[in-house]
This record gives sequence, C-alpha cells and structure tokens, in this order.
Amino acid sequence: MEYISKQIDMRKKVIFIDVDGPLAWGSWGDGKVKIMEGTMNEFTIPYAWDKAECEALSEIIKQTDAQLVVSSDWRKHYGFIQLSMIFEHYGIGRWNLLDTTTHFNPRKKMSSSLEWDRACEIEMWVKSFKPTNWISIDDMQLNFGYKSLGIPQWRHVQVDGDFGYGGKLRNKIDECITKLNR
Repeated sequence: MEYISKQIDMRKKVIFIDVDGPLAWGSWGDGKVKIMEGTMNEFTIPYAWDKAECEALSEIIKQTDAQLVVSSDWRKHYGFIQLSMIFEHYGIGRWNLLDTTTHFNPRKKMSSSLEWDRACEIEMWVKSFKPTNWISIDDMQLNFGYKSLGIPQWRHVQVDGDFGYGGKLRNKIDECITKLNR
C-alpha cells in the first residue's frame, strides 16, 4: 500500500467505478474476450464491455481530469496491471486507472450487505487519500450506505445498463461532469 500511496496525487478528482452494470451489461452470454491478443501477456475476460458506456466514461474523464479507482468485484479477479490492460482495450486508457479499493471492510457487521461493504470500502479510500472531489458510478444503491456513513448522497451516480433502474452511463455524462466539477 505504501508504494501506491506515493504515486497518488491527492489533488485529483476520483471516480469509483463499478464494471458490471455501468460498463458491462447485456453481454453475459456473448463469450469471452481476449485482452492483449497475440502477445505473451494475453488473457481473457468472461464477456465484453459495452462500447458506448466505455466512451461515456472516457468523455467524463476528459471533461473532468478525473482518475479511476476500481471498486468493482473485478478487482478480486484481476490484478492492477490486468485491469489497466482491460481499460486500455476498451479505449479508456490505462493511465486513467489510479488504484482499487481494498477488499477489507473494518465496519463489517454480521448482517453486512454488498452495498454496505462497498460504501465502507469507498469511505476508507477517501479518508486515506483525500481526493479533491469524487463520485461513485455503480449499479448498487450506495446512496443508502452513504447516508448511514454521513457521506452526501449526491456523490453516488446510479446506473444499471441491463435492468434500466438507474439508467445508462451514456445518459448521465452531464450529471457526472457537473458533480465532479463542483
């Protein structure tokens, strides 16, 4: 952790990004995707990410100069370098990836939910690194966990490409930019 913390510019805006829901949806049965195809570093991911959603995230990054912290469960299955390669593969750019949240939730309760755990992991990262501004983009309803933790609920941008409850990221570009540029 010390090595990463020396690289993190505390003056940065941060987007805590989930993958399933915001970037990958509706492609579960489409088959695996090769990353770094034809190289010694080739590996596969279980399904494709949505191109329009990846372009939306790229636009948000471009307009806000924010960097990404992966809060998705994908961080449990792929290392930081592999995640960087996946983001690069989808045109988001490996250099936009700053870090991942931890897998450890010090506030874990016996009745803890996935939403509560993720909200606590994000809270822990924010308290440790103190970005100038941040939002989370997730299909989970993190705003309820944020409310319990005393975090303003506006920091959560609900998106859910496959079920549509929260809308699609491509339709929330302006909302994300406005919140990050506050």
